[in-house]
Amino acid sequence: MKTVDEVIEVIGKIPYMTREQAVRMTDLIRENRLERVLELGFYHGASTSFIANAVSGFANGSVVCIDKERARTMEPNVEGLLERLGLRDRARVHYEPTSYLWRLMKMLEEHPEPVFDLCYLDGAHNWFVDGFAFFLVDRLLKPGGWIILDDLNWRYEDSPTFRGSETLRNMPVEERECFQLRNVFELLIQRHPAYGKFREEGNWAYAQKLPGVSAVAGAGVGAAQLKTLTVVKETKVGMGEALIKLGRRLGMR
Repeated sequence: MKTVDEVIEVIGKIPYMTREQAVRMTDLIRENRLERVLELGFYHGASTSFIANAVSGFANGSVVCIDKERARTMEPNVEGLLERLGLRDRARVHYEPTSYLWRLMKMLEEHPEPVFDLCYLDGAHNWFVDGFAFFLVDRLLKPGGWIILDDLNWRYEDSPTFRGSETLRNMPVEERECFQLRNVFELLIQRHPAYGKFREEGNWAYAQKLPGVSAVAGAGVGAAQLKTLTVVKETKVGMGEALIKLGRRLGMR
């Protein structure tokens, strides 16, 4: 297993995972022994490279990654980066014509029981796709597993990709201005009885699928104690910077 900096030396600084995020991802995977990872959206494959490197320390560590067909022709692309790192055998890469939702359906047909320890969601960033994706991922995620959402504060209104596009012009103002992935986190994941240990850090949101908590009942003192949200904010203090951790308890819904 390489260090994060050694991976960066091989793949270069390509979008879309920063060194800080790569360190956080690596630490989470290693400290919690998250051996099987599902990644929804990978673009060039920078994030896949860091994930594949992190799981390579486990005998059976692997990542399954899904993106649209257009990712195949990226330069560089995910398979090329993994080859450079000597980690191609650690990843199963899927290219889909429309959405990762279809591949998730096929996975559910193949795996009636949960198989993944972590899902990293950095794909559509909209309510329609990722709201449904969460419920599909939930069926594939083991109790004790984690889900990370990237670009929590992304909006169509602010995206250079969609600026001036027909898609944006035809979109209702409310949808353009909505932080849709944040709504997935706050309205679906935080309210789901089987999830807790919520955390926001930068543009990421984390949640754990609580072991031993029924998705139907989701009640009890033990579950309630884990229904907290930690927000990590960066703020200026004099000439330096500090990290302030704010925790607030969430009521069971």
